[in-house]
Amino acid sequence: MLRIIITSIALGFLVHHGFFIRGEWHLAAPRVILAHLVIIPAFFSWQLYRDEDYKLGKLVSVAIAASTYVFGLFLSIVIYRLYFHRLKKFPGPRLAGVSKLWHVWQCRSSRGHHVLEQLYKEYGPFVRTGPNEITIFHPAVYDAMDGPKNRNTRSDWYDLLYPRVSSIFTRDAKTHDLRRKVWDNAFHQVALSNYYKGLTKHVRRLERILDEGSGKPFVVNDILYRFSFDSMGDFGFSEDFKSLESGNCNSAQNNLSSAISLLGPFSPAIWIPRIAFAFIPGVWKVRDWFQMLEDADSLMNSRMKKKKAGKDISHFFIEAYKSGQKTQVTRQLLSGDTVTLLVAGSDSTAPSLIVLLYFLARYPKHAEKIRHELEGVDITDVKALSGLHHLTGTINESMRLLPAILSFSSRVTPPEGLMIDNTYIPGNTKICAPRYSIGRMASAYTSPHEFLPERWYSQPELIKDKRAFAPFGLGRTSCVGKHLAMAQMRLVAASILTNFHVRFVCTEEEMTVERDMLDQLTAKPGKLRLIFEKRC
Repeated sequence: MLRIIITSIALGFLVHHGFFIRGEWHLAAPRVILAHLVIIPAFFSWQLYRDEDYKLGKLVSVAIAASTYVFGLFLSIVIYRLYFHRLKKFPGPRLAGVSKLWHVWQCRSSRGHHVLEQLYKEYGPFVRTGPNEITIFHPAVYDAMDGPKNRNTRSDWYDLLYPRVSSIFTRDAKTHDLRRKVWDNAFHQVALSNYYKGLTKHVRRLERILDEGSGKPFVVNDILYRFSFDSMGDFGFSEDFKSLESGNCNSAQNNLSSAISLLGPFSPAIWIPRIAFAFIPGVWKVRDWFQMLEDADSLMNSRMKKKKAGKDISHFFIEAYKSGQKTQVTRQLLSGDTVTLLVAGSDSTAPSLIVLLYFLARYPKHAEKIRHELEGVDITDVKALSGLHHLTGTINESMRLLPAILSFSSRVTPPEGLMIDNTYIPGNTKICAPRYSIGRMASAYTSPHEFLPERWYSQPELIKDKRAFAPFGLGRTSCVGKHLAMAQMRLVAASILTNFHVRFVCTEEEMTVERDMLDQLTAKPGKLRLIFEKRC
């Protein structure tokens, strides 16, 4: 029996050092689990078949062998990660160095931004948050990750949609460059001008709904998520969902919301959703994830059948698809871009608008300053609005304090490693940059927790390190729709502040947006109830 135990433990060590310690296994995780689930019962069956004089002791021996193999495998993993891993000298929770399951557990309430903020306060600017992961709290991290001289690659997180790929959800540089060109064409200046016209239509609808309920409490979250989804349908698919007018989210929007919430606890360990996708596709929010993918494909299929649709974003995707060979790969590219548009076009804009209105209600003096700027300005003129310093400063300040992407941004360092602030990060290490924490660093901003839009134009001395602000990312991996997003926020703010006074329903609810905010890839602000009073 002792020999069986020793042999099984040794086999666990051998499998770890011979296989699992090398390369990435997140995509193969379902197959690894399935292989173990098949091999062990098969071994039991074989043992029963070969031994005519089978006794219970044989079955016990096999069970012990299987258990000790698993024990040996995980013992080897723990010992290596704690005592021999190249990241062992970086500070951080011991359990975080053992497994990302620790991080998942800490994020079980979908408040990962608070988890990381606490780690920063406890351990400093470089924290080991996973077996092969360093989270960096430093203004220089964005440039190090995505600046012009970087040689990093995207992390395993970007295999979330695999086998679907897009400009965002691909780890291959050539594929990224190929798809990025398509997105760049979809957001060139002429195309943007057309999108702005559609945005103005939806802003007027929003204004009309607020006017009809003037003086009554509104749950702003519901309205702005519907507004963002309708706007995305317009400039993305030439589709008018009219959810803002109907007062109800359609099924695609509900599926999107539920699917994205899956990433709140599980985004730190993307292999967990990959396992769920493989084994329980019809259960819980995993079902909504696949429904979201089907909704995206359905939207694109409907769009491809339209003969008189304008040049929306999908137009450029379809043209790229038609110009190449219609293979499974190109179809996956089209599908991946469609899902990306569905998520980025609505689920990132809505929280930014909610946060913006939250700060305008909380600091009415800044709302009044913007009103003075708007005097004599055509509030439907996107170019004119972009020249209003306090409006832009207010938007920037809201994105600094409560960004739409709170924590999830990661890369893998090149083989030679990376140097940040005289700290060497070994090669092939996953690095993360939490925007929520970096946006509040005292080393980057004077009075970092105060809402001071003036720091972005008239008081630049309040910004100590400009590198700390990158709400849309940097370089070729930056958000291609940033100009459209900024235009959308300017148009909404200008329309609302021109026509309404905005205030909280009651003082007890003022902090719910921040207090109850969830971090689930995109931020999900807490409930914001406001009263919009018509201006005379």
